[in-house]
Amino acid sequence: MEKIRIHYSCDSAETSNTISAIRTKFAEQDWSEDLILSKIISDIAVEHPILEQAIEAVHGNTLKANVRAEDEQAGKDYICLKNFIRANLYAPELETENAAKELWKLIVSHNPKLDKQNYARQIELSNSLVANLKSPTFKPLVDLLTGVSDRVEKFSASTASLESAYQQLGTIKSEELDLPAPSIQKDQLRNMINDRLMPYLESAVDAIPEKYEATYKAICESIEINNEKARSRKSLKETLKQEKEEEKDN
Repeated sequence: MEKIRIHYSCDSAETSNTISAIRTKFAEQDWSEDLILSKIISDIAVEHPILEQAIEAVHGNTLKANVRAEDEQAGKDYICLKNFIRANLYAPELETENAAKELWKLIVSHNPKLDKQNYARQIELSNSLVANLKSPTFKPLVDLLTGVSDRVEKFSASTASLESAYQQLGTIKSEELDLPAPSIQKDQLRNMINDRLMPYLESAVDAIPEKYEATYKAICESIEINNEKARSRKSLKETLKQEKEEEKDN
């Protein structure tokens, strides 16, 4: 019998997906009479949610970093927009100067320091300002000013990116949890599968195939699906690394 194990190169998400499939398969039957298998299943059920939470926490940290980066860009675009409008206040053409004055009033009405507000308030004020700047009332004034139209578009785009990043962050649980690194928890669960579950199932299949074989085969298939993903990713990395080394040699 070929020994199937979770491959060492499976990342945290692939390992978690494999274990989800394993737990789903075991849930289809009552294994309470098998005390050893029941204990293994129970131990996995305790540790697997911790891996899921650890992955989620890392994802949340990534999203927080994304929001900060988008906020920084939106802030820069807003300051640049303000400065372009302010510069046009000194235009020699009266029509341009008057247009700049009206747009500056609009800036003031939306809080000239909107980039210093909390994310939610900043997004709200920014969207309102962009909507006004693109409205039939103010867009003709924007078009009169040197360089301002392009800055409006850039500020509009960065505000949209900030809002999207902030909304994604809102999907992550807010509570702070004392969690291990996903890689550490992944290794612990992989060892539980590879060193405890699979050897036990292999022995059980040899002893009572009619009871265990179908479940064992289904679990092997689930493991191999994610193993193949990991192998493909590892192979691609090695290929890219080799290509870079060849480029350096040439």
